[in-house]
Amino acid sequence: MAYDIVVKGGLIVDGTRRKSYAGDVAVQDGRIVAVGKVSGGSRHTIDAGGQVVAPGFIDAHTHYDAQLLWDPSANPSSVHGVTTVLMGNCGYTLAPVKLQDQNYLMGLFSAAEEVPKAALLTHAPFQWETFPEYLAWLERSALGVNVIIQVGHSAIRRYVMGESALERAATDEEIAAMVRVVEEAMEAGAAGVSTSQAPHQVGEFGEHIPSYFAADAETEALAAAVRRRGKRLMSINPRGKREGLSAQDRALLVKLAQISGALVSWNDFGRGTPGWESALTYMEGELQRGHQVYAVARCQPTETRFTLKKLSPLFAASAPWLEYARLDDAGKMAALGNPAWRTRLAEFWVSARFMALASVEKAATAATQPLQGRLLTDIARQRGTSPAEVMFDVALEDKLETFFLLSGPPSAEDSAVERILKSPATLVGISDGGAHLQTFAGADYTSYFLKRWVREKGSFTLEEGVAALSSRVAAFLGLNDRGTVEAGKAADIVIFDPDNVEPLSLQTLDDIPGGGTRLTKGARAISWVIVNGVPIVENGKPTGAVAGRLLRA
Repeated sequence: MAYDIVVKGGLIVDGTRRKSYAGDVAVQDGRIVAVGKVSGGSRHTIDAGGQVVAPGFIDAHTHYDAQLLWDPSANPSSVHGVTTVLMGNCGYTLAPVKLQDQNYLMGLFSAAEEVPKAALLTHAPFQWETFPEYLAWLERSALGVNVIIQVGHSAIRRYVMGESALERAATDEEIAAMVRVVEEAMEAGAAGVSTSQAPHQVGEFGEHIPSYFAADAETEALAAAVRRRGKRLMSINPRGKREGLSAQDRALLVKLAQISGALVSWNDFGRGTPGWESALTYMEGELQRGHQVYAVARCQPTETRFTLKKLSPLFAASAPWLEYARLDDAGKMAALGNPAWRTRLAEFWVSARFMALASVEKAATAATQPLQGRLLTDIARQRGTSPAEVMFDVALEDKLETFFLLSGPPSAEDSAVERILKSPATLVGISDGGAHLQTFAGADYTSYFLKRWVREKGSFTLEEGVAALSSRVAAFLGLNDRGTVEAGKAADIVIFDPDNVEPLSLQTLDDIPGGGTRLTKGARAISWVIVNGVPIVENGKPTGAVAGRLLRA
């Protein structure tokens, strides 16, 4: 028998946590058909000598909803070994949508997830109104990776309530209408519902997002719909995500788990989360009590960029900064030169603990060039002023073109991060792939995890590390036919050199259609990525193949 592909002589780390072993993998018609010693010919033989053969990695928190419109490969996630992505997070989806709300929905996604609106205006075809119509369109589209998707609360709320979604609580009739829309979406294949109460997530004009205005009764009604339709996911950004989970947040997470019968999760949990130890103990305790409350945890150091030219999620919950963001560039320059404005804007930074990590990453003029790479606190100490005043002065000198960086050292509190990553209440992350394109590049988390936490620190064995990136997430999402290298499973495979795998240096690319830059990182020593039996990365280079599928739940 001639197989489509035979991967020869690799170290098979099959995702089950079983001890790795030398062997071959045969692929036929998009499925793994044999594992171990494979005999017989093949149309394509891959020599995996000296490399690991593992199940494709699965990312449980992305925002590729927009990027897939112009880049089916989901770059850079795919070059880091990711073969399946979960979209529709944080309450943002491109459906359902009425004709008159298309511009609003694009503006919302653009602002909240930092994706240039021009690209959406150019590439969002909106050949749909309802969520089932959107899924049908997505299924017909070219996909480089597999996609599983939730339906977003903010899109639903706008669809049912129109502009009132940004003003008030819903009536009983409106909640009932939202429930009908959600059930229709889940019947068509949505994996669950996502929502956000976070005040720092704002729309195109600095306004709160629709789901922010939802009363708990509304969110609970959507959770009840998840149970009725037997779906698996209910994700949420709690109101106190930035400040630390409040008692009200914790009670709501448990109640949503009880009502939905689903896995309730929130994103970007880590050592920098206020009260992280208490939150982790809380989630682990709830798991023991049968309430499935989880968080997607950050395995990489903090790395966030911002300018004073546009609103950043960092300070989007601050009223003075929201007011500042509505000014044009000339108005922003005038505000930064005004003592009263500076006092108001500085108030946020006085209490921002992360200000100690802020530096000048990219200066825009000769006058500020010597400051590049220096911490704002060091410059402030030298000048006898505050870090916020330094930031305002530098931004003024550079006419708002300065890029500032928040970056934590990789060695900071390793034991705490290890405790978080090894908890049964967390999934390894985070990427936010497809979002925050000018702010950070987190889609490298899989190769970073293998480098830092498997190879360098030894916090996870190779078998444990691969499972954390594959079968653990597959089980979480309910993907029974993916996540392990076993006969009968979908042929989603990644081949990498465990001694050298790591992210490459940060790059800035000007490749967003319609204009716009994005930050990205490539991968070293990930040689092959196979999706449904088709190589999408070959010898480290993307092939352009579009073998991904919509995975209806």
